[in-house]
Amino acid sequence: MMRHRLSGVSALAILASTFSQGAMAQDTSADTVLAPIVITATKRSEDYFLVPSTVDVVNADDLSVRNIDSVADLDRVFPDVNIRTRSSRAYSNFTIRGQASLDFYNPSTQVYVDGLPQDSFNLSRSLPGNLESVELLYGPQGTLYGRGAIGGVVNITTRKPDDDLRFGFNGDVKSEGAGATFYANLPIVDGVLFSDLTLTGLRHNDQYTDMLSGEDVGGTDDVNGQVRLRYAPEGSPLDVMVTAGQGRVTSTEEYFVMESMLKDRIALPVPSEYTLDTWTFGINASYDLGAATVTALTGYQKSDFDRTVFGSYTPEKQWTLSQELRIASNPEEGNAIDYVAGIYYQHLDFTRSLPAYGQIARHKIDSYAAFADLTWHATDRLNITPGLRFDYERAAATATGGVTLDDRDNFSALSPKLGASYGLSDQLRLYGLFSTGFKAGGFTRTLTTANIAYTYDPQNTYNGEVGFKYRNEEGTLEGQLSAYYNVTKDYQMFVGVQPLQYLQNVGEVTAKGVDLKLRAKPTDALGITVALGYNDTKFTDYKNPVTPGTNLTGNGVPYAPEFTANLMLDYRFELDEGNGALIPYAAFSYVSDVYFDETNTIGQKGYGLVDLGVKWELDNNIAAEAFVTNVFDKTYTTYGFNVAPYGNVYQLGEGRAFGARLDMTF
Repeated sequence: MMRHRLSGVSALAILASTFSQGAMAQDTSADTVLAPIVITATKRSEDYFLVPSTVDVVNADDLSVRNIDSVADLDRVFPDVNIRTRSSRAYSNFTIRGQASLDFYNPSTQVYVDGLPQDSFNLSRSLPGNLESVELLYGPQGTLYGRGAIGGVVNITTRKPDDDLRFGFNGDVKSEGAGATFYANLPIVDGVLFSDLTLTGLRHNDQYTDMLSGEDVGGTDDVNGQVRLRYAPEGSPLDVMVTAGQGRVTSTEEYFVMESMLKDRIALPVPSEYTLDTWTFGINASYDLGAATVTALTGYQKSDFDRTVFGSYTPEKQWTLSQELRIASNPEEGNAIDYVAGIYYQHLDFTRSLPAYGQIARHKIDSYAAFADLTWHATDRLNITPGLRFDYERAAATATGGVTLDDRDNFSALSPKLGASYGLSDQLRLYGLFSTGFKAGGFTRTLTTANIAYTYDPQNTYNGEVGFKYRNEEGTLEGQLSAYYNVTKDYQMFVGVQPLQYLQNVGEVTAKGVDLKLRAKPTDALGITVALGYNDTKFTDYKNPVTPGTNLTGNGVPYAPEFTANLMLDYRFELDEGNGALIPYAAFSYVSDVYFDETNTIGQKGYGLVDLGVKWELDNNIAAEAFVTNVFDKTYTTYGFNVAPYGNVYQLGEGRAFGARLDMTF
C-alpha cells in the first residue's frame, strides 16, 4: 500500500485557521449565534463546554443536510471516527480514536437511544424519524457505561411525545436507492397522556453483478416501526415512557469482489444472504425530587439473524435484558456538587449454529455494576470530576457437536476516572482527564475444531487526555482541540484465517493522537464546520496464540486510519418574502489508509469523498433538496480478507448517487 499523503489534510488545516480568524474578526448579530449545546450522554444535563473530556454533538438539521440516515454514516460528521460495514451491517465496525471493534460481537463503542443500550446486531440502525440530536463521548467511558465503551459512546436523543398534534414526513429518492420516514405525534389525554408513531423504510439498490448468473446482488431493504406511549401529567414530577419496536433487514450485501474486478463490481458466485429480525421494548421512568431526579430504565431486545455467508449457513439468535436505576442531581445555579450514581444489570443469551457440522454453541452472560460520577465546582472557574465503577460479570458457555463445551467463569474490575477543567476566561477552558475502560473475558462464540483455545482474558484500557475548548463571546465560533494517549492490555481480537476465526488476546496496543473540531457562523448566511483527526494506533507487544513465532509488533491495528477529515460549507440566500431561502452546500470527507488485517497486507488506500447539494427551505415546515454524493464516483473498499482460491476479496462503498429529498411537518 502507498504511504499516506498529507496534502488534503494540510489544506483543510489551513482552511480551518483562515475561517477561525475570519470568524473572530467578524461583526455579529443575534441571528448569527450558534445554539448552546447541552448534553445528556453523561447521564445528567450538562453544558458540553464544562465537561472535562472531548464531546461532539450534531443536531437533526445538520444530519439531514448531509443525507445521513443511519448510525453507520456518522463518521462523515465526527472527527477521528471510522464506521464501516464488516461483512454485514449487523457487524458494523466502529473505530474511535483507534479503538477498533475487532471483537464484532462486543464492539468497542456503545450506542444508546433515549438512555437505552442497543443490541450489538442493531448498532448501525436507521436514525429515528423524531431525532433531536446525536452526541458522541470520546475515549473510554468505563465509569458511566462499563463494558464495551472503550472507544466511546454514541447517545441518540429524540423528541418525546407531547401534547401537540403533528405529523412529519421525509423521503429521498436517489440513483442508489430510496428511503422514507413517517412520524406522527398523537395526544391522547390533554396534558396527561401522549403517544407517537414512527415508520421507516430504506432501500439500497443492488451494487454488484453475479459473475456467473449475471443477476444483480448486494442490495438491502430495511424496514422498522416504533410506537411510544408517555404518561407525564402537567405539573407532576412523574414521567413514564414505554417504547415498542420491530425491524427487519433483508440483504445480499455480503457478496464479495475479487481485487481484479473492483471497478466493474463483479461479485463471486458464492451464496450470501441474510434476514435480520429485531424486536425492542423499553421503559424510561423518572421522578423529579426537586434537587435530584430518579430514573429507572428497562430495556429488552431480541435479534434473529438468519444468515448464509460465503456459502456457509450460520444462524444466530440473541436476546438481552437490561435494567438501570440511578439518581442524578438537577442542574441549578449555586450547586457545589453535581452528581450521578446508580446500579446496572444485564443478561445476555446468545446461540450460534453450524447445521452442516451439527454444531450448536450457547452463551449466557450476566453483568452487574455500581457506579458514581460527580463534579465538584471547587471555584467559579475550577471543576473536578472523579468517578468510579465496579463491574462483575459471570459467563457460561455450552456447546454440542464437533466441539463440546460446558464451562463458566467470572470477572470483575474497578474503573476509576479523574477529570479537571479550568476556565482561563469565560471563552477559553482547559481540561485534563484520566479514564479507564474494561472488557470482560469469556468464551469465544465461534467454536470450531481449528480453535487452539476457547477462552480469553479481560482487556483493560488506560487513557490520558488534555485539551481546550473555546467559545467566543459573540457565540459565532466554537472549537475544541484535544490530545490523547492510551494503552490497552490483553487486547481482544479475532485471530486465524477466514472463515475459522475466533476471539483471543493478542498483547498490547497503544493509541495516541489529536482531534480538532470547529463550528463557525461568521455571518448570517455562512456556516462552516471543520473536523480533523490524527491517530497512531499500533501493536506495541503483539502475541498471537495461533502462530507464536509471528511478531507483528509495530504494525497498525486494523480499521484504524491515521487521518480523518470532514469539511462542511453552506451559504443561505434569502429569497423574496414568502419564498423562503436557498442553501447550497459542499461537504468533503477524507480517510487515510486503512488495513483490514493485522499483517497490514490487505486494505484500502486513502481516499476523499465530495458531496454537493442545494436545499430550498420554504419555511420551518417544508424543505426540498437536490444532491449528489460521491461526486467523482470514487471506488473504495470497506472490508476485505484473503481466501483460497480467490486471493484478496472485498466489499465496496457506495458509488456516485444523484437524488432529491423532501421534508414536511404539519
